[in-house]
Amino acid sequence: MSATRVDTTIVVAAVVAAAVGALGLIGVLGQAWMGLTPSSFLTFLPMILVPIAIALACVAMVRAAYRRRQTEVGHS
Repeated sequence: MSATRVDTTIVVAAVVAAAVGALGLIGVLGQAWMGLTPSSFLTFLPMILVPIAIALACVAMVRAAYRRRQTEVGHS
């Protein structure tokens, strides 16, 4: 798999994890607003997925910086 495809996959996974985590948070807030006890699954979903999304975004940025550094060194 090419480096560009790997980076794209990492970014897509980060966006999906962040979106699902945000939807879980909206679900928890919606249940609380309706006076229901929030489900434990929806409570844990954002706490698990948002840090994963942040870590994946950091990995993608580090990979991009490393690849840019390699191309700058290679062209000198």
